[in-house]
Amino acid sequence: MHPYSLICCDIDGTLLDSDHTISERTKRAVRAVVGRGIAVALVSGRSPQSLTLLQEELSLTGPLGCFNGALSLDAEQHIIDEQPIDYRSALRALDELAHTELEFFLYTNESWYVQAHNRWYDSEVALTGIPGTIAPLRELESLLEGDEKPFKLLAMHRDRFYITDMTGELAAHFAGRLNIFNSHPLFIEIMAPDVDKGRSVRAFEEHYQVTRDRVIAIGDYYNDIPMFQAVGLAVAMGNAPPGVQAHAHQIAPANTEEGLARFLESLV
Repeated sequence: MHPYSLICCDIDGTLLDSDHTISERTKRAVRAVVGRGIAVALVSGRSPQSLTLLQEELSLTGPLGCFNGALSLDAEQHIIDEQPIDYRSALRALDELAHTELEFFLYTNESWYVQAHNRWYDSEVALTGIPGTIAPLRELESLLEGDEKPFKLLAMHRDRFYITDMTGELAAHFAGRLNIFNSHPLFIEIMAPDVDKGRSVRAFEEHYQVTRDRVIAIGDYYNDIPMFQAVGLAVAMGNAPPGVQAHAHQIAPANTEEGLARFLESLV
């Protein structure tokens, strides 16, 4: 029996190369580890719809950690854990963002929304292939119907120094009420409290009754550190910042050097 039974893999900067595509070598490597009986879970800030498209490209089935751990699905797409943002907190955050220079999206379990068409909208559609809905976000309760719930706000700005300043301000303002962090130098993630990628990993371990020593996590940014802390083997990409690599047991080559494929090949 292989010593590992589950790999939790980040997407941007890890699975995807610098062109935001999955190389053929990586696809072969993923199929090879699955063939050895190792499940592969995609764990990302992305939506379930976006991750499902990537699974299809990989010819992969397996659990999904969506919205940086706020929504965890099993291999049959059933919810095993969820922590949406409550409506009042979401509205307060939207009101606060409206008084800044930040652009922002709202993601739900069913769709994503933006105030107005802009270049960030175009970038998101180009990246994920999933069109969003243009709507007045501060009318949130009238937008969402049925079982649709808000899971994430994503704020963006082209100036990384402005992002740093606003991350600090928002984190201080919503301390204890929302979890606010960076998933990219130009992005601010706004989530429910107690949400991070480690939450999804622990949900998988409990659901599938897998001990942490049999789980690998691989990623490239600061939001991957909680995932590293929930597993037996943490692998940082060569393109990860030093502060991320310091939390890993092993460093793989960069995503521009087929790093994920090369690491997976070493397992088989």
